[in-house]
Amino acid sequence: MTSASADKSGTDVHIPATIPALVIAVPVAVGALLGFAGGPLIRGLTTVLDGTPVGAPGWLHLLGSLSPGWSVAVTTGLGVAVGLVLVLYTYREALSLRVFDDHVESEVEGREGWIERATTTAVFHDRPALVFLRQDAAPVRLPGAQDLRERDLRPAFERHDWPWRDGDPHAGEYERWVDGRPGFTADEHTLLRRRFEAGKDDTARIEADDALFAAGLVARSDKKQLHVRRVS
Repeated sequence: MTSASADKSGTDVHIPATIPALVIAVPVAVGALLGFAGGPLIRGLTTVLDGTPVGAPGWLHLLGSLSPGWSVAVTTGLGVAVGLVLVLYTYREALSLRVFDDHVESEVEGREGWIERATTTAVFHDRPALVFLRQDAAPVRLPGAQDLRERDLRPAFERHDWPWRDGDPHAGEYERWVDGRPGFTADEHTLLRRRFEAGKDDTARIEADDALFAAGLVARSDKKQLHVRRVS
């Protein structure tokens, strides 16, 4: 969903409203279904357990004794509670943006960021990240962008004259990195090894990317493999 920000000078980009709606609808539907079908199943399980030396616990007898109406109400309520927790988690993990003419403000996983337009040479969607290429520093990869829609992102950036691209303009320059492969110095292999081991640790990845850029390299992960190019 894209909309003008409150001060009318920026454009907000968030995950589509349909995603949180689906996130909460699924556990509610499952809860209601369990409410209708769960009673007989629980009573059957209670009977089986009562026929063993262990016996069925009291709380299982209590659930099995609930009327269909109460059973549906209880399990649906639990579904609502689970759905609300999942929605809050979804919003926290998803990337949200506010795009201005001279900068972009971002928030993901409770962390806020700021990217200047003056040093940005390209912006593209490289799921699950939104990538900003910069002239003077390592690329900025903002996670949590897998659910942001291209039809929301492109207009938001083009409206504010950012260099939006359909993909990485340097995509053809990358080669797969293998530890010890010829063509890289020992120091470069050490830096690339650190980048590979960073995995999903955003702090470690950013530090590794900065060190690589200082050495004239840019790396990106693709299907648990590391690919690297030299900075021209």
